[in-house]
Amino acid sequence: MSPPFSFRSWHKLDNTAHLFPVTANRKTPNVFRLTAILTQPVDPALLQRAAAEVLPYFPAFNVRLRHGLFWNYLETNDTPVPVRPETQSPCRYLDPLETGRYLFRILYFKNRVHLETFHILTDGTGALRFLKALCYRYWQLARPELDDGRLYGLEGAGNLQDCYLKYTRPAEKSTYREPTAYHLHAPTRTAGDVGVVTLLMPASGLKELCRAQNATVGVYLTAALLAAAREEYMSAGGSKKPMNAFVPVNLRRIFGGETSLNFFSGFTVSVPFGPGPADFSALLAETSRQFAEKCTEAAFAEKLAYTSRGQLNPFARVLPLPVKNAALRAIYERSNHGSSFTFSNLGPVPVEAPFSGCFSGFRFLLSPGRGEPVKCSACTYGGTLALSFTGVLQENRLARHMARFLAGQGLPVTVESNGDADETM
Repeated sequence: MSPPFSFRSWHKLDNTAHLFPVTANRKTPNVFRLTAILTQPVDPALLQRAAAEVLPYFPAFNVRLRHGLFWNYLETNDTPVPVRPETQSPCRYLDPLETGRYLFRILYFKNRVHLETFHILTDGTGALRFLKALCYRYWQLARPELDDGRLYGLEGAGNLQDCYLKYTRPAEKSTYREPTAYHLHAPTRTAGDVGVVTLLMPASGLKELCRAQNATVGVYLTAALLAAAREEYMSAGGSKKPMNAFVPVNLRRIFGGETSLNFFSGFTVSVPFGPGPADFSALLAETSRQFAEKCTEAAFAEKLAYTSRGQLNPFARVLPLPVKNAALRAIYERSNHGSSFTFSNLGPVPVEAPFSGCFSGFRFLLSPGRGEPVKCSACTYGGTLALSFTGVLQENRLARHMARFLAGQGLPVTVESNGDADETM
């Protein structure tokens, strides 16, 4: 495939991305990490070359942030993309001065390739496409027998459509507010330090466990996380505030569209806990009910209409950028108390057939922040589901509780910390 034209171009931020430059800071980085675990140690020179060859095909990544009079926008970045060894905690604040003005990082450690992305560029689906294309090209360079003259993983790479606006329809609902959530409290780590624990389990065994209780994997893990958070962080007497789990959803699966920009939304599973231990069967049923009620095309259509109003409003469009930023910051602060933690499941990670033997796993991590000191994420590859916990708390009680709970259900669980498997339960 011939490379795209190299002249400087620009594109607008998608409707969701406008919020991230306003709210990102060192305590709330809005950065997520995807990791490809290769079957051999990384050759940094080949990874650097692969990045340089693949990046021009991904205009959603090949940019730097610029500030206009009325809107922020993204402009083509012509500087060489840096590829560096991993030396610090994951998902830390992304300073463009450290990255050549790029809004992502490519890092490596042993046999792992990390892509850390500022959410302004894309969501997990868009970032996974870029990471896989990068690794496919790396393997073609490392093993010439795989290089058939074709670049893999470029499908949809150049699609910069704002699907939030494309799929917006008029709706009556004018506001969205979740009840103030119970927040997880414990001593915190030093600034910039993020703890990571990953639970590895057989996906088939988890699915059998879920089928036996008439639940999907998403419903089951969300309910289990809510129960674990209640037991580990809430007093025996319960709380007047509910435990809220925010569940992001890939809207491409609901509305269609193949954009490389953000196209996700989410909903909150909100459960009040009174005195005494949680009844897991009742909690599972309530979680399933809220999934069925809130994770629907109609519900997300209303959210799209609500969140797109500002960008479609003629008056709001001509407000100077500082005024827009102040309004966005105020809206964010009002809504930043609605979740106790996030649980994002990226789902199965498919790879192109020629490269099926080149990967031993994938990982997905989210950056914790002020309101959510622990975040949970999952992805599946090669029959193994990796459930990861990132946190700024000194302990990993939520991860340990989940490991004990799943092992107690008969599921073999391996606990991975700091990149190495260290315990089997």
